[in-house]
Amino acid sequence: MRIARISIPTPDGPQARIVVQATRESPLVDVRRHYGLALQRRGATPQAALALAGQVVPGSLAAALTHGDLFLDILHAAAHDTSGDAVAGEGALLAPIDPATFRDFLAFEEHIVNASSRSGGTVDPVVYELPISYLGSAPAFIGPEDEMPWPTYARSRMDYELELGIVIARGGRNILPGEADAHILGFTVLNDFSARDIQFREMKGRLGPSKGKHFASACGPVIVTPDELDPHSLRMTARVNGEVWSQGSTATLMWRVQEMVAWASASEPLVAGSLLGSGTVGRGCGMELGREVRPGDVVELDIEGIGVLRNRIGHPDGQGWTPTPRQAVLTGD
Repeated sequence: MRIARISIPTPDGPQARIVVQATRESPLVDVRRHYGLALQRRGATPQAALALAGQVVPGSLAAALTHGDLFLDILHAAAHDTSGDAVAGEGALLAPIDPATFRDFLAFEEHIVNASSRSGGTVDPVVYELPISYLGSAPAFIGPEDEMPWPTYARSRMDYELELGIVIARGGRNILPGEADAHILGFTVLNDFSARDIQFREMKGRLGPSKGKHFASACGPVIVTPDELDPHSLRMTARVNGEVWSQGSTATLMWRVQEMVAWASASEPLVAGSLLGSGTVGRGCGMELGREVRPGDVVELDIEGIGVLRNRIGHPDGQGWTPTPRQAVLTGD
């Protein structure tokens, strides 16, 4: 099953709709329209069906997933709707998940080793002891074909990161690895854009990354459910302006998908609609290659069985405040 969101025109402006297809060849079904028609067949008036379907199947996938099995059952029924009555109209693809939260891991050893070498450091043993992660900015997500906004505080060293995204269908706390599959909706392509110049500067303060990441991340084009693919054996490719820069595989993951879900939920809530990132596959970013993307470049991230996430790098707009450095007042002995 493949899940996406599209933007359709309405008299009140663009409206997000959740769409689904049973297979890549199947027509896209508008899940809200499917449910509204199902309610009418059960005796609801068109007005009541429209109102209830809009509440249960909003344009936000993260919000829809909070309805639990009710929404998931509707989603599966819509995927297998062969009536033709609820086929989705034309619309541009949006980010398939508007995440409630976003947590990104460091789960590929080769990337960790390469990144440490490039930054002049060494690999800390903790990365072999724990699935290290950071919390990203959920509101900053963009979708397929969207332009990445270049942050005003970044002068150079802009980068992409080729990652697998894991979408959470059911929330939980203290989920065990053996229970994790029941909480996963599916997988998508994730680009965790990175402004390396500000990232490395701010992390010298022993926090972050923050501003080096939070300006934008991208995901898409669709979410593919676990019955369609094995998340631990997928080819991964990155192209910049049509040239292959990166190639890798999820087979090289050091921490498995189920372990990332378990650790994300350890002694804290993992909510429905969350997005987890695998971290960058080995040689899956410009930093590891000694290269950087520039304004106007087109970045395509391709994961086998899911599809291609394409974004153009934007131009700096010069807007936004940047701080003036302070003078040190206190000195240590």
